[in-house]
Amino acid sequence: MLGVSKNWMEVLNQHKDNPYGKKKDKRIDYWHKIISSLPKLDSTKTDLKKEVLIKGYWNENEKKKAKELFLELIPWRKGPFDIGDIFIDTEWRSNLKWQRFLELDIDMTEKTILDVGSGNGYYGFRMLGQGAESVICLEPNLSHLTQFIVINHFVKSKQIRMIPERIEELIVADKCFDLVFSMGVLYHLRDPEKHLKLLSSHLKEEGSIILETLIAPEKYGEALIPERNYANMPNVRFVHTKLGLETLAKKVNLNIVSISSTCKTTTEEQRTTSWMPFKSLSDGLNVGTDFTIEGLPRPERTFFTLNKKNF
Repeated sequence: MLGVSKNWMEVLNQHKDNPYGKKKDKRIDYWHKIISSLPKLDSTKTDLKKEVLIKGYWNENEKKKAKELFLELIPWRKGPFDIGDIFIDTEWRSNLKWQRFLELDIDMTEKTILDVGSGNGYYGFRMLGQGAESVICLEPNLSHLTQFIVINHFVKSKQIRMIPERIEELIVADKCFDLVFSMGVLYHLRDPEKHLKLLSSHLKEEGSIILETLIAPEKYGEALIPERNYANMPNVRFVHTKLGLETLAKKVNLNIVSISSTCKTTTEEQRTTSWMPFKSLSDGLNVGTDFTIEGLPRPERTFFTLNKKNF
């Protein structure tokens, strides 16, 4: 893989033959069977710039089998994906977030990228569509890893890899990435300061961190700290204000060089579908108000671009 260090290549090679590495999960054998059973798609077009689209031909039996195998991997959170005219209508219309990122006008051409907490790799594929040289995704959830393997079975890209690890678990910290992404991760963490330090530890001196996260109104000081759930989510630790994130960045010697406009999360962007038939955003909102069912401000999201202070 171009652009990554020798140490990173060693990490990637550890997962070359078995993408699950040393992880233990009773479902792994079943997932291997799904992956090995995927029908071949005679691809005629792959588009990762406007969407994640793989056009091609397969007969009705192959198409039916492919859809059945895709459905075995429910829930599909990030997407959508269009594989051989099978439309995987995911919970998140992640293309909307990606469009907001593109408005930041950050050049990705020939960049080496680390995507931390990448989910099933949707954004990583879109990064390739913007000309990235190589993308390494970190995602500890093995269900998401399996979805990535399935999608890349059809995309057939050697420029993107996924490692089933948390950034905290890595023993390598080479500063070899032009861009380090962390989207939808920070508010789940008990130690957000450590997270920013770790993102910075993988970044080239002249590189940038792209942080996308929930944002709270300034009246909460530095952070809104939910007593229990937030919009029905049980694992939201902190929802920082802009002031709080500025304070956090200073502590780890990072500059915030740009802040996007805030975008309210709507049920147009996050919702229950046949590919994710469980509770979603609407179950966490107080209908007709700007509050969650816990009485807190409804989710809003913002992009922050950060770089190192000594650059």
